[in-house]
Amino acid sequence: MKRILISIGLAAAIAVTAFAAGCSEGKNLVKLSYYDETSYTEGGTLSTINENLFYRNDRKVDVADPCVVCVEDADDPDFGSYFLYGTTGNTGFFCWKSNDLVNWEGVGYAFLYRDLTTPEGSAVSMDSWAPEVVYDAEEGKWYLFFSASPADTAYTYIPYVAESDSPRGPFTLVDHIETYRAPDGTPLKDIADIEENNEYYFQRYMTFDPYLMADAMEQAGIAGLDDTSSLLRAIDFHPYVDEKTDEKYLYFNTSAGSYIMGMRMKNWLEPDYDSLTILTKPGYSTPSSAERDVAHEANTSVNEAAWMTEHNGKYYLTYSVNSYQDKTYQVCQAVGDSPLGEFRKLSEAEGGILLSADASLRDDVSGTGHSTILTAGGNDYIVYHAHNSVAAGGSSRHVAIDEIKWITIEDEEGNALDIMYANGPTTGVQPLPEFASGYANIAPEAEVSATALAEGSSASYLTDGLLSVNRYANYDMVERYVREAEFGEETTITLKFDGYRAMRALMIYNSKNMDSAFFDITRIEFDCRREDGSLVTKYIDHLAFDWLAYTSVDDVDVIRPAAAAIAEFDEMECDEIRITVTPATQEQIPVHGLNGLAELALSEIRVLGK
Repeated sequence: MKRILISIGLAAAIAVTAFAAGCSEGKNLVKLSYYDETSYTEGGTLSTINENLFYRNDRKVDVADPCVVCVEDADDPDFGSYFLYGTTGNTGFFCWKSNDLVNWEGVGYAFLYRDLTTPEGSAVSMDSWAPEVVYDAEEGKWYLFFSASPADTAYTYIPYVAESDSPRGPFTLVDHIETYRAPDGTPLKDIADIEENNEYYFQRYMTFDPYLMADAMEQAGIAGLDDTSSLLRAIDFHPYVDEKTDEKYLYFNTSAGSYIMGMRMKNWLEPDYDSLTILTKPGYSTPSSAERDVAHEANTSVNEAAWMTEHNGKYYLTYSVNSYQDKTYQVCQAVGDSPLGEFRKLSEAEGGILLSADASLRDDVSGTGHSTILTAGGNDYIVYHAHNSVAAGGSSRHVAIDEIKWITIEDEEGNALDIMYANGPTTGVQPLPEFASGYANIAPEAEVSATALAEGSSASYLTDGLLSVNRYANYDMVERYVREAEFGEETTITLKFDGYRAMRALMIYNSKNMDSAFFDITRIEFDCRREDGSLVTKYIDHLAFDWLAYTSVDDVDVIRPAAAAIAEFDEMECDEIRITVTPATQEQIPVHGLNGLAELALSEIRVLGK
């Protein structure tokens, strides 16, 4: 099916149509020079964008299970940079460096044992998965937690810890032979042939003392740790420091029921085994729930990839569900009052699904999961992986990033509750993080008004910072809290700032529903002040929307969400913007207005400025 909704000839005819702007009469009008981010090179499938202002979740780094850390030690030569680690191969972990969280430069292997004949190399010779790194400022060391399968044994996915003086590595396995005991209580240092003994040789490098962890797991209520051994098998480690108390915690997913567990750490090498706690069970809203009661986990036996975030006194545990190879792999959220819970998984009506392919119905993104959540430049972001092929899924994945917002909802008991809301997943052009571009979204600082608003709608929805992304996932929550501004006919939207502001770009986000989408932006006017103090109104007629990029490949009647018409221009000082949008015709969008939705709807307006 064709993805072009309107012929080139008709588009050109619309572009030259005269605009009767009565509000502009008597003003000094100047046509604004701009770029709309929609130019394609010959044969290109992605438009050319200004990467100093914008980004797009293209395949910049092919890696799964991303962990991102910021170097905050002022004495470190990499101070202020971000490092990315992920599942990159059987025997080690590659890392990348970035200054903007979007564009990554390869650094090299942070962890790698090349000689697999040594005890260390044999211990981590296969299935090196899901690294997470944390810095200990008191010790001046970096710690790497991960799992791997040792050679020549029946054991798989054994947890290990390594340390380094630099985020670049090299990380070396920590040897606990002087203190650890085998599951039967025998001190490892007393096993004479430990380096050759397949039963014991790798246990000296494990994250946990095998003897103490076996007892802790039993005390926590998990019997039968493994089909083949009494050793803990675990993946997806997440070290966390509670900023309120400075206490350290370590989270992981165990193969025994795919539970997420957590424990307090005395330091990064010594757990408090008595604190081991089950935090989640697949399908259950709490570990103590009597029956499976989470609808969006009804068909999964997987809870993994834990991440902990504190906000306003509450603790938010995000985790991934379903198979990582499947399109349904997604990030969910639970909330608790302490780092070890009890945690309650949020329902879809409460925004429980944080990041997904929208009930698996997106044609442009798949398998969004295993995430890092971090604050950079005062804004929150989620870094995650997505499938390289939406159709095939599988293990080939790449890194993506989107913005996180906090919104207040009414929980299932009628109480106010802050939750995370992801402005994603996105595949289209988005603003580069403010700390990297130097430009913030200043639209929320404007007084916003609009004509022809539909009954019950509000112009405030245009600048609430929330992109309308999902049509199906979290349906009730989205309908109540993530609203598009709706209009009954042509509208003029006015953003009035308290004084002149430096502006660099304007983004006008389309509806997530094709039948209430705009075709283009009819007219934009900026009231500006020149360097000599004179006033001028600069205008754009028929700002284009990139229909080629944002139309579903499989169904011309479906628009891809979080998509904007964009105007980038030289920095200028303005105090007011007027945006006129006309409802599309059925000649432009054949399904427009057919399903009883609003005549016209817009998700959001962003003004990149200072």
